[in-house]
Amino acid sequence: MDGFGNLINGFKEQYGHEPACFARAPGRINLIGEHIDYSNCPVLPAAVDREIIAAAAAGGDTKVRVSVLSGDFSSRSFSLETSLPPFETGDWGNYVKGGIQGILDYFTARGKKIEDFSGIEVVIDGNIPIAAGMSSSSALVVLSALIFLQANSLSIEKLELAELLAGAEHYVGTRGGGMDQAAILFGRENHAVFINFNPLAVEYVPLPEGYTFIVADSTIKAPKTKAALDKYNRRTIECRIGTTIIREKMEKIYRRDIPLRVLGDLTPEKLGISAGEIGEVTGNLFHSESYPLQEIASILGKTESDTAREYCLRKDGTIFPEPKDGFKLKQRFTHVMEEWKRVLDSAEVLRRGDMQAFGELMNKSHGSCRDLYEISIQELDVLVDMFRSAGALGSRLTGAGFGGCAVSLVRQEDVPRIVKEVAERYYSEYLQRRDTDLSNLLFPCKIVDGAKTMEHRDG
Repeated sequence: MDGFGNLINGFKEQYGHEPACFARAPGRINLIGEHIDYSNCPVLPAAVDREIIAAAAAGGDTKVRVSVLSGDFSSRSFSLETSLPPFETGDWGNYVKGGIQGILDYFTARGKKIEDFSGIEVVIDGNIPIAAGMSSSSALVVLSALIFLQANSLSIEKLELAELLAGAEHYVGTRGGGMDQAAILFGRENHAVFINFNPLAVEYVPLPEGYTFIVADSTIKAPKTKAALDKYNRRTIECRIGTTIIREKMEKIYRRDIPLRVLGDLTPEKLGISAGEIGEVTGNLFHSESYPLQEIASILGKTESDTAREYCLRKDGTIFPEPKDGFKLKQRFTHVMEEWKRVLDSAEVLRRGDMQAFGELMNKSHGSCRDLYEISIQELDVLVDMFRSAGALGSRLTGAGFGGCAVSLVRQEDVPRIVKEVAERYYSEYLQRRDTDLSNLLFPCKIVDGAKTMEHRDG
């Protein structure tokens, strides 16, 4: 973006005085490791040069006022209170509330009272494609938290903040993991961020010179409506159920408590069980056919209603209904375990500079997202195939799926040719959008540093 000049002018016009501080939060692309962070399996994202920026100042009361400089977003305001009531599901203001709610929870648990906090006046702008799988929503959560901290002269250590904000985003109803928040906070120029969970830990993996990642928006939006949240949350439910079935099986075999909470705990270090034995227990545990709720309840020795309440409860207290095609436990389990290994392999080949091997892992990841986790759509599959045929070393969907973007690994010298070919084949021919400005739909990315705040004097 062009910096903070327009924001300063917009802020003064809106509030009648200069802002006191600024913040910026980049979007992210997930290079590999899709839908496994909420199972506490490692992931490999990177922060990119699309961002949300903010100008802000402490207000004279406990009210939060937020205006958006560009785009079709009306202003939002709310008063600080211990438990912030959400706006309507899908409202962009809930991401602001989620970030601030996380900060309020953190400090009120440590003795601060609501009246100890100052409200804030904020103007924001951004160029992260919306609902496209580049984490515009998480960037807004992070940005809101950072600007609220800065305006209130508060601070939280970065690792702790990343974990806090991963939980805070559950405010909007998405039961995700902590990848997006950690990638946005810990991004480093020209590095992928290898993120481990439980506990959260970050390593940096250098990205070899001579290669670029191109992002292409399918133009199919994946908004956080209730229906879209249910598609996402179905997968988290299936992973939780699968984990419980594995734990029950292991406890019968080993006749002791097994500390298995998420699939990422399936390691010898966590369970005190060898890798070979873990493989023997899980290898043929799930059948390929979908599981009706009645069968799951029978396996767990519970009633159907108790099983639904324990595993299918939405944030709003309603029960996620049993899918018409049943719960696909084997498919989801297989994706998580194989994607986990692909992430580990990816970090290794990137450190060796073997981009051909990394591209192949990206391709396999997309196939698994499409066939086992079923989060791809026809447009993304077409887009990925076009990139590969144009010469990309690897191409896959990035983000939650059900729309959004593809990310493709290309040699630097091939960027102009591949961009031109995909622009013609996908946007002009396939989508029939010949007069569309593609600058926000199809673009190479720079890998950049993570989010930060600045005082106004730093400009």
